[in-house]
Amino acid sequence: MIVRGSNFQEIPLNIVGGSSFGRYAKISTEKTINLFESDGALVSYSGYKEAIPASEFFNATEGRGIFSSTKFNRLVVVQGPGVYLVDIQYSQEYDQVTLYSVDRIGTLESVSGVVYIAENNKPQIAISDGSNLYVYDPSKTGSDPKFTKVLLDFTPGYLTFHRAYFILATSNQTWRLSLENEGYDTASWPNSSGFVGGIQTKPDNVQAIVRFPSKGNMILVMGSVVTESWFNTGAQLFPYQRNNQADIDYGCLQPATVASMDEMVVWLGKNESSGPVILASNGGQPQKLSSDGIDYMFSKMQAPQDSRAFLYRQDGHLFYHINFYTDNVSLFYDFRSQRFYNASDQNGNYFIASQVAFYDNQYYFVTKNNGYMFALDTTITTYDDVTPNGVVTRIIPRSRICQNIRDASQEYRIINDIGFTIESGETKYLQQIANGEDTGFGNLSLPRVDLSVSTDGGASFGTTVGQYLRPIGKRKNKLQFWCGFVANDFVAKFEIWSKGRVVIFDGTANVRI
Repeated sequence: MIVRGSNFQEIPLNIVGGSSFGRYAKISTEKTINLFESDGALVSYSGYKEAIPASEFFNATEGRGIFSSTKFNRLVVVQGPGVYLVDIQYSQEYDQVTLYSVDRIGTLESVSGVVYIAENNKPQIAISDGSNLYVYDPSKTGSDPKFTKVLLDFTPGYLTFHRAYFILATSNQTWRLSLENEGYDTASWPNSSGFVGGIQTKPDNVQAIVRFPSKGNMILVMGSVVTESWFNTGAQLFPYQRNNQADIDYGCLQPATVASMDEMVVWLGKNESSGPVILASNGGQPQKLSSDGIDYMFSKMQAPQDSRAFLYRQDGHLFYHINFYTDNVSLFYDFRSQRFYNASDQNGNYFIASQVAFYDNQYYFVTKNNGYMFALDTTITTYDDVTPNGVVTRIIPRSRICQNIRDASQEYRIINDIGFTIESGETKYLQQIANGEDTGFGNLSLPRVDLSVSTDGGASFGTTVGQYLRPIGKRKNKLQFWCGFVANDFVAKFEIWSKGRVVIFDGTANVRI
């Protein structure tokens, strides 16, 4: 037990927290990278490992789409120009793929860019690449190909399925319905009043049509500056009727950021008076998720439209994850803690997952970085990095920048020591040195926590000092850093380097006043 004098004050150190995104660094530099809050602790965000190599996808160099097909009981995967049906088995006990099969079912004319995938009850699989629509129908025989490009009198965009119809956004103010459970040829997409809808609230172009989960007959028709609610009423002239009582005064900046799950639709929105914002709707007026600090960050981005996003549920948490590629930023929002966090790859660049699908009790994703398919899970505590020499396991860079320790008096204080509780003694040291991993600090490869501090409110951080975590079975669970810094605006930054899981709790700073 450490005995301190009466001139010491114990101040809470908020290890557990999200990324606050202060408008300016002086307001807040609080940030959490590749960690999130669970039951009062910070734990590891999802890692990923190779599931199927690019060689199985004809050495494709870009993953474009992934979709879990209920009717075919397969994953539909688009890698480069190739379209594949994938069956895969994964062992949760050993966190590895045990068996897979990959069957090529078609080829697109395009080789890169986002694709949208849907299926109907016939069953057919439809794929839109923003230029053409393709349909796979295994029931076709004779001279009719099973996979075909559909000749349309409009340019197809975002694709969804609802109430027996494929629904496509067009390149103008309209959206189009297919015949019921049919999309294979030109005749499946009549250009008549019974199959053509339009945005009515404002002059606008259709960006996306989204089936609203858990809302039965409801869809959202998203333009670039407004969103309308429509309902399938079964009317003979046109089956959908617009909700005349309300609309959402935000449209969609990038259709690839629209994601839906449970009773929620989330997207990157904008209108004619507002820059990018992240919005979520449960069927009524949307909730603005992004703070003024995040919105300010968006306003400084070069190309916020170069983005993709997805929703997924992991360990009881619903995450909305969005990547901004040109601006090299990845964020995720946890609807349980109602906080944003940062994510990154092993080099501090954007998180590589582009689209995610759930199949046979496991998440998988494709990435625009390469033609591999990956498994995604919080039980995977490393990253598999595709290099010219093969796949290499990397340590996930996890870090936490705490809130400023300061008060209105602006009095200087001596920060004597800081500490917090962390799980240790669970990661095998031998696991740490697999593949000759370099953590980024020379050749240090044992589980380690590094501390750097700022005495100027987070404008700059000083020299890094660190402590190794205990080896397996020796579960000392408190880290204590002795500081001796004098400051009136103090910020602590912790970096955790481990190939195992991370569990950390709030701590304290002891200051002398």
